[in-house]
Amino acid sequence: MSKSGPYRVDFDQGADNYRSSPYNYIPRGRISFSRLEERHIAVAFVVLVAAFLVFFTLHGGLMTQIPLALLISVVSVLTGFLLHELMHKYYAQKFGAWAEFRYSFFGLLLGLFTSFLGLFLAAPGAVYISGNLTRRENGMVSAAGPLTNTAFSFVFVAAAVATSSLGGLWTTFFAGVAFLDAWLGVFNMIPVPPLDGSKVIRWNVKVYVVCLLLPIAAIASLSLLNLIALPGL
Repeated sequence: MSKSGPYRVDFDQGADNYRSSPYNYIPRGRISFSRLEERHIAVAFVVLVAAFLVFFTLHGGLMTQIPLALLISVVSVLTGFLLHELMHKYYAQKFGAWAEFRYSFFGLLLGLFTSFLGLFLAAPGAVYISGNLTRRENGMVSAAGPLTNTAFSFVFVAAAVATSSLGGLWTTFFAGVAFLDAWLGVFNMIPVPPLDGSKVIRWNVKVYVVCLLLPIAAIASLSLLNLIALPGL
């Protein structure tokens, strides 16, 4: 998820009270991280991995296979969350805007709490963007995250197919991560602010449709190949 503004973004994150304005001196295409942002990314990553680990061990049948559960958790957070957000940041800074990730304390707490309940609802944070982006640039920045999820979902679909003849947990792992990435691709394309889909559809309806249909196709392929079971299918 990304949040954008035309000139200035003000943040208030508990103990980290600060005011930041766009780094207009950053040349287009140069990517940079502040120490504060690195800390926010690290905190969000660790908390999400812990939440996924709880979810997969308590509710995913992996209580006796902690190493595998940890691997699934790390890969899921890496592709589903971290790279999604970093692609927003990459394209925003590529277009000359100021862009930094900030975690949501309550969103992370919600994810950790609900993981014990078997629900796993989380809003870990967002990349905050400030700068003079055109509608096209803002749409491209917004599409970058969900398309990253979709790309990884197809990679893991292929891996699941490649290992399907062997069966076992590795196929389940690849199919599960593929489904997660595809689902995040679909969810983030819902055209309701502040989700990415609201900005993509405002920029280009045709691009929006493609961005929405691709992750749906990944989920459908998982079902058609009998790699996952979907209700009613």
